[in-house]
Amino acid sequence: MIEGWRTLSSTVQFTGVRLVVRRDVVRRTDQSQGTYEYTESTDGVRVVALDGQGRIALVEENVYVCGQRLLMCPGGGCEPGEDPSAAARRELAEEAGLHASEVELLTTMWRMPAGARTREHLYLARGLRIGEHHRDASEADMELRRIALDEALAMCGDGRITEAGTLAAILLTAHRIAPRPPSRQ
Repeated sequence: MIEGWRTLSSTVQFTGVRLVVRRDVVRRTDQSQGTYEYTESTDGVRVVALDGQGRIALVEENVYVCGQRLLMCPGGGCEPGEDPSAAARRELAEEAGLHASEVELLTTMWRMPAGARTREHLYLARGLRIGEHHRDASEADMELRRIALDEALAMCGDGRITEAGTLAAILLTAHRIAPRPPSRQ
């Protein structure tokens, strides 16, 4: 809880398979009272799988809630008690059929902090080995695409890639691997 804030009540409004909707009444530092409605769900992961030729793996699929077909980095939700890096490796294998010798955390971010108590763990995977994917029924329409990182960056800027975790992961990857100018001594 934020220093000086106090939760006066917290009630569960709805419980689903992977989601809880809560309503909290709080007293803020200035003694004003407020009500916050938000969701709680398991943390998620997104993985930028970068091959030796500078291409990344993206999956394209129909996303029911958005009502659109989206292009995203492989990813999904962590299972209860699952370490996010293990979830990243699992999702990469399930959705893209890829196994990585290296998985490096790029950052952990809040998905939508004003309305959801859920984090997204973003990873960079390298040292890729191709295997078979193991998609579930909801991913039957998923297609794997290999796209040059520079093209993926352009897609982030022109609206072809719109999923928040994917946008952040691609931008952070480009920043992480960008050549650094020599330091002056």
